Amino acid sequence: MAFDPSSLGLPVELSQISRTLNSLWDGPEQRTRACLLNLVVFSQGAENLAANTELISKFVRNHACRAILLGNSPLAKAQKASAWIQAHCHMTKAGAQEICSEQITLLAEGLSQNTVANMIMANLDYDLPLNLWWQGDLPENTDSPLWQRVDKLIIDSLDWHNPADNLLRLSQIRAHYGTRLTLADLNWTRTLSLRQAVALSFDLPALQRDLASIDRLEIYHAPDAKLTALLLTGWFAAQLSWQRAAGNGSALHFVSPTGAKIACVFVETHGEAISAVTLGSESSRLSLQREKGSPLLTATATSSEGSTVAHFPGGSGDSISLLNEEMMPGTQHKVYLKALKTLGTLLS
Repeated sequence: MAFDPSSLGLPVELSQISRTLNSLWDGPEQRTRACLLNLVVFSQGAENLAANTELISKFVRNHACRAILLGNSPLAKAQKASAWIQAHCHMTKAGAQEICSEQITLLAEGLSQNTVANMIMANLDYDLPLNLWWQGDLPENTDSPLWQRVDKLIIDSLDWHNPADNLLRLSQIRAHYGTRLTLADLNWTRTLSLRQAVALSFDLPALQRDLASIDRLEIYHAPDAKLTALLLTGWFAAQLSWQRAAGNGSALHFVSPTGAKIACVFVETHGEAISAVTLGSESSRLSLQREKGSPLLTATATSSEGSTVAHFPGGSGDSISLLNEEMMPGTQHKVYLKALKTLGTLLS
């Protein structure tokens, strides 16, 4: 499919980006430029630039920013850099004026890593934090001045083609830049509502008593969401101190601190990334299920004391909702890092 730049805004020379952006605010319209952060969206090639532009138009309604979209084609035969600018505006609640955020779109063809990094950094609002959303597989080489500037790295491990390789690259990035870099994985955020529902369900005394004797975990996942299921398994294992154990068949096997053996079974099904989770022991069972398109998770708990049914918010798995969640102040991911460490053992 031919590249169509029509949604990317006004074409502009690289050297004229700043001046042309300033001219957007010179007219008589009652518009106010707003910017609280830099958001760089790094994708491979030009094919995602239009979709990312649509996403940014929604994102800036809640997060005023300077957005820089970068399409990188390092293997292109000819060296070329192209740029476009535009403003995304929306009315304030009072309707008195428009609040606008700037978008710069860059297409780098056949250019070196350092040249691409310099293109991005030259157009940052340098007084503000930098959030870098790296789409797809992480780079093999992180020796770039751009990484020195990143405050938050946003990834979506669901899009990784080779999870084991990407985990290794991620550990290298954290080893070099971890002291200043916050990590956010949209694939982890995708399971937030489910994890909250599981934790709240175990407030029931009967289930809480059986927590240490769980012997089976079943996760029902979409065909392309096996890594989401494994990441969720990593959370269970990390939080309950399960250790990986040898076992036969396609299931993963663990052992608990009390010596209980746990079998984890993955079932492919159509629907949400994770459509159902079941945990069971000899005397109790917890099942959480979400029907396709439903905003709710249904939790059914069965024990010697009877059965109870509860409903929990199911959250939303679309990119803009996940991104908005990651922009919430105070977002911490210490538990994610524990689950990520366990995930590494599940992939080996």
